[in-house]
Amino acid sequence: MIYRSLMFTPGTKKERLLKSVNSEADALLWDLEDAVHPDDKDGAQAVIKEALDELGDKPAKPIFLRVNQYDTEWYEEDVKLARHENVTGIMLPKTESSEQAAKTWEGMGSEGELIALIETAAGIIRLEDIFSNPNISGVAFGAIDYAVDVDLTLTEAGLEALYARSRIVTYAKAAGISGIYDTVFPDVHNEVSLQKRARSARALGFNGQMAVHPKQLEIIHEVYSPSREEIDWAVKVLLYAENEAKGQGVFMFDGKMVDRPVIEKARQIYNAAERYQLVIGG
Repeated sequence: MIYRSLMFTPGTKKERLLKSVNSEADALLWDLEDAVHPDDKDGAQAVIKEALDELGDKPAKPIFLRVNQYDTEWYEEDVKLARHENVTGIMLPKTESSEQAAKTWEGMGSEGELIALIETAAGIIRLEDIFSNPNISGVAFGAIDYAVDVDLTLTEAGLEALYARSRIVTYAKAAGISGIYDTVFPDVHNEVSLQKRARSARALGFNGQMAVHPKQLEIIHEVYSPSREEIDWAVKVLLYAENEAKGQGVFMFDGKMVDRPVIEKARQIYNAAERYQLVIGG
């Protein structure tokens, strides 16, 4: 699956966890890691279990658990919690090897979705090994932890993390991983900068972003959804290729050359529009 937005909610707040199910987020990240103080880790597991039980039938909105880092004392119990019928999958923080992914997959019952969260220099240079695990369905970039690990300064332009972002997208695409998600934008009230950052990540090949607050969702969805103009263009190109230009390897449309890569781009846009219910049917 591909999600435009994955929204974090602290695992210690049951009311907020249950409320998040009615948010506009495409998917939810119920957090057992950074949003939970070490003294509250066991309590957060219990709170999330209660919230999952109270949901009753499997919710329409996917729920992921961001578990604690591999080799921590809480990791195994966190992963077991993902076997709950209302959990869609796991986000594994600081993923650094295919072995970590394999053991997480086994611990979660060998079903569901597994998102590798890349947050360290080791994770960046070991992407080929990490993505060799066939059970990884998505990847996310954690820029804040990455900045700490490599001692870089995060800026609004984001050029300092360009290498990491481009490497994640390239290796993920090569491995056939569809969901590629950018880091959270922590300044909740800075909507202008959020939009700039999201557009930059989208241009690099990311197709979604993690969020820390519901007010960020509208901008994230706008950026990671095809625009009306893009959808109209895609529909026209695909119809023209199927009808007037059928059988032609290359043709002119609206004064511009159209060949196979252009047609494939139009198909990508149309498929995204269908996925986010911006068009119905074909």
